Amino acid sequence: MIQAMRESRWGRQLREQATPRAMAGLAALVLILALWGLGELSASVSSLRQDVEEVQRARRLELSLLNDQNWVEQARDLQAQLRETQNSFWEGDTNGIVAAQLQGAVERAARNAELTRIRVAVESAPDALGAEAQTFEISLTARDTDGQFLALFQELSRTDHQLVITRFNWRRSNGALDIRIQAPARIQTPEAAS
Repeated sequence: MIQAMRESRWGRQLREQATPRAMAGLAALVLILALWGLGELSASVSSLRQDVEEVQRARRLELSLLNDQNWVEQARDLQAQLRETQNSFWEGDTNGIVAAQLQGAVERAARNAELTRIRVAVESAPDALGAEAQTFEISLTARDTDGQFLALFQELSRTDHQLVITRFNWRRSNGALDIRIQAPARIQTPEAAS
């Protein structure tokens, strides 16, 4: 093809009028365009390869589901696990009711653990846990001069619903205790209750 281009009328005119430097520039431009084209081709092939791997993965999943007939039992087990997890959530008709339940439970646990100067604040976290649930953040500050926080942990674990300690800070010098707790809750909407 290059030989045919050289022998063409355009090729002869180019040789007569172009300087060696211009010819080198043209060759460099052609080389750059060829490399760019190869890079684009490589990217396109890579993208197609990923698409093929995704289709093959989906096909393997479908085949495994077809071959494994106990997926109905697995779905039932997952549903039971979901119900069990949701049963550990705090429940109430409004955020305020759930916040009051949480505040009462944490204050009761702190009093039972014999902490002093107890302060509990509850607020809902901005991120929801799906359509029906959300997380509440509870902060507990108190005085614990005798290391009673272990008793507090036991009291918190005895509650009917889930409470997860996310941060714990105890200063032995003055007995200041600062704990952050998260609690998942389901807010019952009027439509869901009926």
